[in-house]
Amino acid sequence: MRKCKSCGMNYEEQEYGICPYCGEASEDITEGAKQETEEPSTEDKEKADQRDKKTKMPSIVGKIGMLDQKLKLAVVGIAVVLIIGVAISAIFALSDTGVTVPDKYSTIQEAIDAAEDGDEIIVDVGVYKESIDFKGKDIVLRSTDPDDSSIVDQTIIDGGGGGTVVSFRSGESEEAVLNGFTVTRGSGIVISGGSTPLIKNNVIEDNEAEYGAGLAIFDSSPKIINNLILGNSGFLGGGIFVEESSPLIEGNDITRNQAEMGSGVVIISNSAPELLNNTISDNTAERLGGGVVVAVDSTPAIKDNLITDNVAERNGGGILIEESEPIIEENTITGNRAANGGGLFVVNSMTTALLIAYNDISNNLAGIAGGGLYMEGSSPTVEDNTFTGNKSEHLGGASAIYNSEPVLVKNVFEGNEAGEAEGGGALWVSNDSVLELNEPDDNTYSDNIPNDIFEE
Repeated sequence: MRKCKSCGMNYEEQEYGICPYCGEASEDITEGAKQETEEPSTEDKEKADQRDKKTKMPSIVGKIGMLDQKLKLAVVGIAVVLIIGVAISAIFALSDTGVTVPDKYSTIQEAIDAAEDGDEIIVDVGVYKESIDFKGKDIVLRSTDPDDSSIVDQTIIDGGGGGTVVSFRSGESEEAVLNGFTVTRGSGIVISGGSTPLIKNNVIEDNEAEYGAGLAIFDSSPKIINNLILGNSGFLGGGIFVEESSPLIEGNDITRNQAEMGSGVVIISNSAPELLNNTISDNTAERLGGGVVVAVDSTPAIKDNLITDNVAERNGGGILIEESEPIIEENTITGNRAANGGGLFVVNSMTTALLIAYNDISNNLAGIAGGGLYMEGSSPTVEDNTFTGNKSEHLGGASAIYNSEPVLVKNVFEGNEAGEAEGGGALWVSNDSVLELNEPDDNTYSDNIPNDIFEE
């Protein structure tokens, strides 16, 4: 084995004679060539020619070998570059959390302004002291994890004490989404101009406004789903205000809001929302409608809600209905109180299309009349409800009926109480009312105090 002095590679000298990698002759061969002075013989020439052929062959092989080696080195180099590139890309991918604000834009509004329809803006936890407007863009605006209540609590849009905090005023469609924020310290969320956004998984709290301190909906049909609407205050509609609109309001917790009228929800002026599977609790109205107000030719469907522990100083602790035809169906209306109509108060709604059916109306309190239900100038259909444990300090433990023509079918009146001797534990009926009952009466009565029915 010989080491080439030119390229440094090792090779078998006896096999090749010269370096097969670079073609350099060995030192001994060179020196031998220099010492030859005599003319070689014919036999020597033939041997030399054969040797020359042998030496040329390895030289070619050596050059091919060098080319192959260089090619291998080049391939290895390219592979290394590719591996480094992939590694760098992976590092950048790991460092890219997908957060838009504040990583790419310092404010939420800047991100909205830069967005196009179909974009998603992800906002990291933090307090963002700004008011935002979707500006007609059908984009998704969400926190990093809308299903994590701790993330929602810490991702705050703070209105700074005045003005609308979040606006949908430019015809945004159902593709516009607000998901997983705390909206606070302003006048809540305003939806108008025929907009239909999706508002879900938010906490809407500590806002103030004349109409709809939590959410105000005008001439629009949004979806309001799975929000906590808490501690807002206003004149009309502490939690939600709906005017000339048909939103879906489903699965929300509407609690501890305050208003002059309709501290939980107000539905007025030809509105036809669906109010489904909500908890409406512990709201307080200084005058009317502790839980819900339905008024002015509105036709909502109010179904499967828990309406509990709401208070109105005057009328309608749980629900107040005026000049409207709602369907009040399969709700639990319990523990509410008011001067009149602890559970429900119905006035000036002379239509049997107003349906109160399949509800559990229990343990409500009236300071004057109608522990469970008070009606005046109305003719609702009251069917298949259970009235239990309601109380009035004067008249109509379960229901007080004034100047009305209700249809009562298959209701259960049990354990209701009126304070006066002729108060009507189940029903108190004024002399200008007409009580429509099936023949025979298919309502059932038990343990009502002081009596089941008193007709004036």
